[in-house]
Amino acid sequence: MNALAQSAPPIAQPATVPLLRTLVLCDLVDSTALVGRLGDQRAAELFRKHDRAVRDLLQTHGGREIDKTDGFLAMFERPIQAVAFALDYQRQLRRLGEDERNPLVARVGVHVGDVLTWDNTPDDVAKGAKATEVEGLVKPIASRLMQLALPGQTLLSGVAYSLAHRAQGELGERLATVRWRTHGRYQFKGVPDPIPVFEVGEEGLAPLKAPPWSGKAHREVPFWRRPASLTIELVLLAIVAAIPLWYLLKPAPAIAFANRDWVVVGDLKNLTGESKFDESLQTAFRIGLEQSRYVNVLSDLKTRETIKLMRRDPEKTSVDRAVGSEIAIRDGARALILPTIAEIGGRVRVTAEVIDPNTQTTVYSESADGVGEPSVLPSLDKVNQQLRVRLGEALATVSNESRPLEKAATKDLEALRAYSLGRRAYNSGDMKEALELLRQATKLDPDFALARTTIASIHFNVGENTEALKEIDRAMAARDRLSPRDTLFVEARRAQFGSPAAALEKWKALSKLYPDFAIARGWFGYMSWQYANRFDDAIQAYLDLNSPQNPDSGLRDATLGVWYLGQEKYDEARRRLTNWSQLGFAESRAAVDAAQRQFDKLDSILKSNKNVDVVGEDVTTQNARVAFAVDQGRWNEAWKTLAKSKSELAPERARSLRKLRGIEVSLRTLMGEDDAVEQLRTFIQEEKLALEKEKYLDRTETIFHLLFAGYLAATKDDVKLAQQAIAQIGPEAASGEYPVLSRMLAATQAEIARANGKPEEAIRLLQASPLDDSELFVTRVALMHAYAAKGDTAAALKQAEWLAKRRGRAYTEYNADWVARPFNVAQSDLALLSSAEFSAALGDAKQARASLSAFTQAWPTARESKPVSARIQKIETQLAGS
Repeated sequence: MNALAQSAPPIAQPATVPLLRTLVLCDLVDSTALVGRLGDQRAAELFRKHDRAVRDLLQTHGGREIDKTDGFLAMFERPIQAVAFALDYQRQLRRLGEDERNPLVARVGVHVGDVLTWDNTPDDVAKGAKATEVEGLVKPIASRLMQLALPGQTLLSGVAYSLAHRAQGELGERLATVRWRTHGRYQFKGVPDPIPVFEVGEEGLAPLKAPPWSGKAHREVPFWRRPASLTIELVLLAIVAAIPLWYLLKPAPAIAFANRDWVVVGDLKNLTGESKFDESLQTAFRIGLEQSRYVNVLSDLKTRETIKLMRRDPEKTSVDRAVGSEIAIRDGARALILPTIAEIGGRVRVTAEVIDPNTQTTVYSESADGVGEPSVLPSLDKVNQQLRVRLGEALATVSNESRPLEKAATKDLEALRAYSLGRRAYNSGDMKEALELLRQATKLDPDFALARTTIASIHFNVGENTEALKEIDRAMAARDRLSPRDTLFVEARRAQFGSPAAALEKWKALSKLYPDFAIARGWFGYMSWQYANRFDDAIQAYLDLNSPQNPDSGLRDATLGVWYLGQEKYDEARRRLTNWSQLGFAESRAAVDAAQRQFDKLDSILKSNKNVDVVGEDVTTQNARVAFAVDQGRWNEAWKTLAKSKSELAPERARSLRKLRGIEVSLRTLMGEDDAVEQLRTFIQEEKLALEKEKYLDRTETIFHLLFAGYLAATKDDVKLAQQAIAQIGPEAASGEYPVLSRMLAATQAEIARANGKPEEAIRLLQASPLDDSELFVTRVALMHAYAAKGDTAAALKQAEWLAKRRGRAYTEYNADWVARPFNVAQSDLALLSSAEFSAALGDAKQARASLSAFTQAWPTARESKPVSARIQKIETQLAGS
């Protein structure tokens, strides 16, 4: 035992003499919700900035950090130092919030008293202890003051106020804006005597008002303000007499609700014992409320996401008063609505309570009742309309822009229940179960158009376009059974199968009418990129979705990262692609590095992809690997990757195989391979046969392949083959309804004109549509060729410089599922060689050498290609002569 005692480390002992010190406790308000909004990584970066700022201020004002958990515990020699720190902290927190575009406020408590302090031993610190410990009653009182404070408020005890106020002259210039307030005496839980509470703050920053009472603190009411017993009796008598008058004249409760504010719809409480009401009425209530353009309903998908952030299981968690209020606070919803159905006196009553999520109290309720099951949906309609009017929506709007639930969905409660369960399975990702339940809903009610739109979405998302179109057409035929918003949605979806340009306009119109309808904005943004090559419009649409009420923020951010890459905004692209590995965006994250010629980490990034469970994604990754190899001039690696990808594809993946063949033939044509033209001819024949069998959206990709092949043939001056490719396409490309196809057709026709010795005609064709950054990468390549053929070397040089700079665009144009990506990337490299040629021709030897050097660094093995080597030698000969 003696040996054991001798080997134990020394135990730190507290100071035997108490010291008079000032303690400050700071707490960042709603830090948990902030993490939920920003995500772990961005929130951690923000908290690090916050902590650095606090520590700098502590050093400035002579404070010492004692502890750091959710907030800071700091110790000062004098109260005025603590006050100066608190004032500067609140002001700096405001600036940090503005810089980060996320409002930041804190509560601060300040108290003075005797404390015991001691330093922990190095062994204890190594095991996780703090360097310094502070104990004493002053610490819990400072904590109580902090908890009592309003957001942005600094509260002081009476002792701290007296000492600090006496020394306020030390605040210097800040004194002009500093205000002191007294808020009376508060009784704190666990503290025997009342504490005088004071506030210090600056006008415009601090609340400067009394904090509210709570379960842990209440304001002491002086005796002279307490009514005498006789007065109490009189007041009670007056209350009894006034009760009937109050119920007759009481004002309607209100909640501060504005246009486009959000509500959370809680789980319906079914008190009837009738199981068919359990799922069906919950969905019916939501459908009725979602018809409003004034009230926004938090989606079921977003509700489930938030429940997960609360570390609960969405499948087992009921959205009741407490849970729903927390969801509303986290997601910035103004109110929680709790629907109930009950049987009272032989009548079925539907009630909806509007809850203030901050207090969890009922602000008001609306109800309607009727006889039997047929009355339930009309009662829901009535309650919904009453709620919308009470929340501030104009009665005329509610009447004119709403349809009864049996017209907006179905009157068959069993069909509605099947639909509700199907939507739940859909939101959970179980598409097989969702499809089965939704089909059951349409069996019960064949004209249930809303169910058919969801069935169509399931087919559409997996590329079953024929089945999707059948369901969309059935929904269109029953459009009188859809709400106005859902009618516009079905029309926009239908347009996607015919005219992307028309679909874009419909999605845009739907976004304007219902600005917070996330699906509409999402499709407008995605189609702007995919079918119109408009990166600006796509980015703006997704930025407009950047609110805490919308789900899928991680996927949305990653997609924005791709589009920012297309604008060469590399830092923003990298920031948005923070969670690329979990979301399956490995090739996009790697492309950010590749576009800046940072190739050392590409392989590790691609291998880290955690969401590559779909064959199509594997093909996309292999496409990216080919582009990365080409970008470094590693042509043997590119050919091997293509060969391996083709050999590993299953026979049923014929469409993916054709895409790989399109990539291969484009690169062989570009590099002047001997068999390039013959492979082009075979590829065109294959695509022609495929086009004869295809319908709807599948046709657009095949038409792009044919136009791209025609363009490639024209670059080799094989006009006949190019015209054969164009002859196979339908009217889609020339109609203007498919913006990307129209651009590709113009590029192909321009190359044919150039090959026929008509460069002016080629330039006219390419400039018929404005060069507004929605043009294709190959548009600029064709324009460079046309200017060079015309003899306008300076103009050709400008196009070559554009191509060399727009490397992010080369990596991110969609172009029929990325089929042109490796070709575009190679062109961005060859543009350096073209720049050298044009600069040499213009007599700018210095620029020619710089461009040639940049090219040979990009492609160290460039001389292994005979056509490329010949171009290099010609430039070197010209430069040697100069």
